[in-house]
Amino acid sequence: MQSKLKLRRAVIATILLIITAYITVNIKNTIDSKDPEKSLPIISVSVGYNPPYVVRAGYTWKFGNKTVMSPYVDVSDAALMVTDAYPETNIVILLTAPEKAVRLYESPVQAEPEFRQISEWVTPKEEGKYYYKVEADFEDGNILYYFEIEVKKENLQS
Repeated sequence: MQSKLKLRRAVIATILLIITAYITVNIKNTIDSKDPEKSLPIISVSVGYNPPYVVRAGYTWKFGNKTVMSPYVDVSDAALMVTDAYPETNIVILLTAPEKAVRLYESPVQAEPEFRQISEWVTPKEEGKYYYKVEADFEDGNILYYFEIEVKKENLQS
């Protein structure tokens, strides 16, 4: 008799624990979907010792059963700030969430930039200004970022 009572209590406790976990996840997803900017993964980019100013230019993200999509901004409409770098400097990209894929694109600064995907994440040999586009895919969605680099051989600002 006592073993049936213990089993019943254990089953009830397990069911209550599952219900509580489900409610907690739904509350978190609801809160996150109302202010997704604070819930999305954070990107960290460095070019040599310089961290460029990176702009999030759009995203599609799934919060539980709800998908939130921000408008995607074109690079010409993004408020970018130029960061100086030496030629052939490594570009390192880190994200605060595990990503499925990260792609880096480069374009010389022009009126209508044409991005090309680069496999070696280094700044060009030639001096000049370059736009960079980062596309990051995650299990819950994707995010687009931009940053701008000016490649110089000397007189870099600190």
